[in-house]
Amino acid sequence: MDAGAAARIVAAMEAHVGDAAVALQGCTAIANLAADGSDGLREQLASSCDTRCMQLMDAGAAASIVTAMDAHVGHAGVAKSGFLAIGILARGGNHGVREQLMDAGAAARIVAAMEAHVGHAGVAAKGCAAIANLSVGSDCRREQLVDAGAAERIVAAMEAHVRHASVSSAGCLAIDALAGGGSDGVREQLRNAGAAVRIVAAMEAHIGVSLVGCFAMERLARGSNGQRDALGAAAA
Repeated sequence: MDAGAAARIVAAMEAHVGDAAVALQGCTAIANLAADGSDGLREQLASSCDTRCMQLMDAGAAASIVTAMDAHVGHAGVAKSGFLAIGILARGGNHGVREQLMDAGAAARIVAAMEAHVGHAGVAAKGCAAIANLSVGSDCRREQLVDAGAAERIVAAMEAHVRHASVSSAGCLAIDALAGGGSDGVREQLRNAGAAVRIVAAMEAHIGVSLVGCFAMERLARGSNGQRDALGAAAA
């Protein structure tokens, strides 16, 4: 990356790991550098989103984000910016980025931060989005996320913010992404956590959530007739 921006951000976050302001701004800088776009500054720094993501990851961004979230688990701003960075890094086309984030401990930090800030709608929405993006393309990652407690955190976030459209939408997207693989075990954990009830409540509260809510319910319903019967009873 031109001018060594990635290395300098990571070095600053490592040197000031106890400073919440540095943690917040460092995660935000990583997110902005990784984001899609073609404005002049980002074009000077790297040639494409996936290239920038890999440069950031090679510089140690995953560990820096996770360490910052661990050190400041009680700081909602750090949690939100950390989720933003993870979500943007994980939404590209390179599955290796998602693997590195998971290996760095992203799943545990996402769950911990969502639990610590369950009443913060911004944290809830960004946390659900990060879970959705991390789960894409891998049943192994989906299983790791639900084993870490992602299903319960998504459901709790949607329940706490049922009137907040962005949380409802992000929660349905996260359920859809987790349930969309080949693991019946993941779908069962989501159903047991109460995902169906929360999807129905979100769709009732927000007409704009109808499409993603239907997608999420369809994914949850995959499996045996007994599983579908149980889902229908739970959502009634």
